[in-house]
Amino acid sequence: MRDRVVAAACMASLLAALPVWAMGRRVPKDAKEGRMERVHDAEASDVTPNEWRGAFCAQAQPSARIVESPAEWSDLWRAALNQPAPVVDFSRHFALAVFLGSKPTGGFGVEFLDPISDGRELLLRYRVREPAPDGMVTQAFTQPYAVKLYRRTKLRVALAEAKD
Repeated sequence: MRDRVVAAACMASLLAALPVWAMGRRVPKDAKEGRMERVHDAEASDVTPNEWRGAFCAQAQPSARIVESPAEWSDLWRAALNQPAPVVDFSRHFALAVFLGSKPTGGFGVEFLDPISDGRELLLRYRVREPAPDGMVTQAFTQPYAVKLYRRTKLRVALAEAKD
């Protein structure tokens, strides 16, 4: 019974913090000034799944890369995730893969932000999420990663880590 009460209290505290976290999200400076526009239709919402994430992979060093071919996709899944690659139509999609490298605890993750564009370039942005200093996290080494599909575009594609 005590375990259920503790679990319920933990869940309630996490849910209570969610609106506060959402209120702290900021619009990028470029988007406010009108030079860049959010591109909501760039995400591959027409396929399922279109995003994969986890806490353990074989990538000990941080990296981010765009994957545009079946061969790169297969190599990525084999080398980094040690499993067969999901089927993706690379004539219609490409992927962004972000690896955070080795971390001392759980609680780290990747948040994909809305892509933005100036009409010449599509900028794919992501943010690294870190655990709160006093938060309860898994006490184990982790290698967080996230992979997301986007619709193929004629624009030049760039990526950037958003810094708070």
